[in-house]
Amino acid sequence: MILNVTKMQHFPLTEKLHTDVLEEKYGEIHMKVIKHNSKIRKSLIVDSKGITRTCALTFFNEWENKEIGGIDKVIKEGEAIGKAFRKKGYTIRKNVLDVFVIKIPSWLKKEFHTKENNAKARLSEFYAKKRGRSSVIYGIVTEIYAPDFRKPIINDVDKLQIGAVTKCLEDEDFTKEDIYRRIGDDNNYEDVQRRYNNAKEKSRNIILKLRKKIEDDIKSLK
Repeated sequence: MILNVTKMQHFPLTEKLHTDVLEEKYGEIHMKVIKHNSKIRKSLIVDSKGITRTCALTFFNEWENKEIGGIDKVIKEGEAIGKAFRKKGYTIRKNVLDVFVIKIPSWLKKEFHTKENNAKARLSEFYAKKRGRSSVIYGIVTEIYAPDFRKPIINDVDKLQIGAVTKCLEDEDFTKEDIYRRIGDDNNYEDVQRRYNNAKEKSRNIILKLRKKIEDDIKSLK
């Protein structure tokens, strides 16, 4: 079973960035920011041929950290989220909340240069941590992958990585530092399975609402 899983597309939960993976396959990429305000960011990750390989939506958390505010300004100006944090000495981890298939609106089909109707989407809490400091959730990021990059199929690796919303985990007495550590251990909650399952159950309605919001927001290029 483990052998079969490792042969599938692996989504790195720690350190390696999504842009790193794209650059390995397509070469140099850049960001096209469509919208970025205090609540949401909508952007496209585009390769050197002008083809969009990922559409990303970020719903921002509230944070009072001045350094995070400075990083956000750089991101708003066009830097990729992960790269902006890494340049400031942060390590990145992703708490995957959902992996699902979404209908591609006509405007995004053109950006993807595809005739496919569906795309794979991944919803994650973006954790950033600098040594000696507490971890911070910058926001909830949804990556919608061009079918050429990721087929619209949910595999066993995807299912194994789906976790619980941080708020629901905190309700079960997990701290952000505990969650951050466990993400680094391949989302291992085996020693606290009952509390973890409770958090996942509580997360369901939150995730369903997020998915509906994503589906609504992605319909328009604005």
